[in-house]
Amino acid sequence: MNQEFFPHIEFSMRLVPCILAIVLVSLTRKLVGKGWLMAFAVINLVSSIGYWTVSTFMRHSQYSYSNVSKWYTVLGLIGTLGIYCLGIFLFSNYNASRLKLDINHFLFSFSGRIPRSALWIWICLTYTCGTLIGLPMYLLLAEPGNTFAYHVDFPTITYFILYACCVILSTWIALAVYAKRWHDCDKSGWMTLILFVPIVGAFWFIGYLGFVRGTDGPNQYGEDSFIV
Repeated sequence: MNQEFFPHIEFSMRLVPCILAIVLVSLTRKLVGKGWLMAFAVINLVSSIGYWTVSTFMRHSQYSYSNVSKWYTVLGLIGTLGIYCLGIFLFSNYNASRLKLDINHFLFSFSGRIPRSALWIWICLTYTCGTLIGLPMYLLLAEPGNTFAYHVDFPTITYFILYACCVILSTWIALAVYAKRWHDCDKSGWMTLILFVPIVGAFWFIGYLGFVRGTDGPNQYGEDSFIV
C-alpha cells in the first residue's frame, strides 16, 4: 500500500472515537459526565487533525525530522489530556452509581470528604496519564546528542508551556484530593506536609490516606465519605 495513504487511514481511525463520543453526547439527555466526554472528543479531534497535518504536509516540506518529531511529542501530550478527560468521564459514571461526589468539587475544591476508593481511582488515572505526559520529555532531554533541549523553537516552547500548565493543574488537583481524604479521617488537609519528612513521611502518607477508613458518620468536614 502506498505510504501516502497511511496518514489518511490513521486520521480516519482516530476520528472514530470522536464521532462516537459526539453521537453519544447528542443522543443521551441524562448522560453522566457529558462535558468530560465532549472534552475528550474535542481534544482527540484536535490531536488527530494535528497528526494528519504533520504526517501529510510537514514531512514533505522544509521541516526537519527534528521539528516533526517535536510536533509529534506535543500532539502526544494533547492526546493524553484527552485520555484524562475520558477517564474522568468513566469515573463520573462509577461515582453516579456508588458515590455522591460532585466531580468538579472532587477535582478542584479543598473542602469536604472523599473515600479511599475515590482516592485510588484518581491515583491510577492521574499517575498513568502523568507518566504518558512526562516520559517523552524525559527521553528527549536525557538522550545524548538530542537537539530538543538546545534549540528553542515554536514546538519546543509549545510543549513546555503545555507541560507547565499540566504540572500546575495536576498539583492543585492533587492537593485538593489529598486534603479531602485527610478530612475523611477527621484531620486537617495540612497533614499533606508530612510528605516533607524523609522516608517516614511518604510511608505514613500512603498508609494513612490509602488504607485507613474514614470516620463513621458526619465529622467537622462533612458527611460520611459520600458513600451511598
